[in-house]
Amino acid sequence: MSEIQFDSFPESPGCYLMKNKAGKIFYVGKAINLRNRIRSYFTGQDTRAFVGWLDKILDKIDVVVVESNKEALLLEQTLIQLHKPKYNILLKDDKRFISLRLAKPKESGALHDQFPKLEIIRKPKKDNARYFGPYPSATKLRETVTQINKHFKLRTCSDRVIDHRDRPCIQHQIGRCLAPCVYPVPVYEQEMDNVAMFLKGQTSEVEKQLEQLMWNAVQSEQFERAAQIRDQIQAIEDSVEKQTAYRLSKRHDEDVFGVAREAGYLEIVRLPIRAGRMQGAEHYGFQNQEFPTDELLSGFISQFYANLPEQDWPKQVASPYPPFEKGGQGGFPPPVSTPKRGELLKLVNIATQNAELALEGRLKQAESHLENLKALQACVGMRRLPKTIECFDVSLFQGTDAVASQVCFVNGVPDKSRYRKYNIKTVEGTDDYAMMREVLTRRLKKADFPDLLLVDGGKGQLSVAMAVCRDLGLDLTLAAIAKAPERLFLPNRKNPIVLKEHTKERYLLERIRDEAHRFAITAHRAKRKKRILSSRP
Repeated sequence: MSEIQFDSFPESPGCYLMKNKAGKIFYVGKAINLRNRIRSYFTGQDTRAFVGWLDKILDKIDVVVVESNKEALLLEQTLIQLHKPKYNILLKDDKRFISLRLAKPKESGALHDQFPKLEIIRKPKKDNARYFGPYPSATKLRETVTQINKHFKLRTCSDRVIDHRDRPCIQHQIGRCLAPCVYPVPVYEQEMDNVAMFLKGQTSEVEKQLEQLMWNAVQSEQFERAAQIRDQIQAIEDSVEKQTAYRLSKRHDEDVFGVAREAGYLEIVRLPIRAGRMQGAEHYGFQNQEFPTDELLSGFISQFYANLPEQDWPKQVASPYPPFEKGGQGGFPPPVSTPKRGELLKLVNIATQNAELALEGRLKQAESHLENLKALQACVGMRRLPKTIECFDVSLFQGTDAVASQVCFVNGVPDKSRYRKYNIKTVEGTDDYAMMREVLTRRLKKADFPDLLLVDGGKGQLSVAMAVCRDLGLDLTLAAIAKAPERLFLPNRKNPIVLKEHTKERYLLERIRDEAHRFAITAHRAKRKKRILSSRP
């Protein structure tokens, strides 16, 4: 590690970027006082485990100075998303985290702009729409949307359908849509506001709004409308009663966090509490995190609220650890407290218990993956555990649109960041062996080789893999898996290994092979569809 001159760092708020000898950023942090924060890692009094290996991998520290702690928080999120440092928690905008979007209605224009729908989206945009989430469970989110569609009467049809419809659909007939495609609907925006309050957990406010509308309808002698609103209120009350209902003695809008950590795994649980009622539990799992738990949780919390519209923030956040950096100017993020007694401490303990239970399940699953890998290691006769396995498959139809897939499993689970698809460039027709040779050659000319390289096929595909390794001067562990019956072909072995049913090694191999096949088929269909759509009639 290069000599660090602490006096050269400013006593200003900002971000620091830790780099290794290759110049790669492996950690990004924020600080109110950069000099004091960086110095704290090297005082000699810090006994935390991660400090011991900084001397081995840290080469230099770059800093970026800003004017306020709020700007430092925002900059930290930008740098983390840009560089994806190895030891930072990444709250990714990917398939794991999804949100709900409710656009603001426009006074004129197309009907879909005048009457927006509640949408499930992957990545929030910087617009005037209202966003809710992120949600870690797609299943629970869809259940929420289904519940909203039952209680409220926003449209559920597509933009194209509403713009071209000339009569109400079945949703209107069963009382679940106001049919803005056909009828004037002056209460649509109010219904949108009710949905927003419902998603924020403000169910009592929604009920008050609806009760006022019901009595207005009664006074106007619109008794059918009043009955519909009455049924809507009852449905919301029934829905709320079915939720987990840990009642506080006072009305609170708070988020409570719990955390558990063991064996390289980190589990964070968030309990959103609105109007004194617990709305459920959200789980976020991470692994290979080296920095201290308090710093990781603080980073997660700041990232979480950076991705959440400010109007959806709770009044307070409760955490088992004090904030690593105090809240900045402008109320960003929400104030974080560490309760020592009372109801909030009980809730923090509940969140922690939920995190510990979830972590226990993950550890059992990890142990199961380890047993599968050990069984595969014994089956193949490998000296070391096959922690990294890559599998290749080729997909084509009648000699056209050939695509090959590469999937990667790390520690027995898919690592989709290392998936690759290859368009076949040098082979025409249906020569599977030549296609496999091309793909393996292209892949193995790069570094970072797997512990086990698996090809979908029989003895022929294995021979191709052996020839490519021989040509490139590589000594890799190779295998090929074939169907009907399930067999595993190995180099220098005359007969294949027949994989017995219900064994750990067969389960893992079939899972990897099927994933490679699925990924290849998906890529092939996408390529064929693109060719068909782009071809001239």
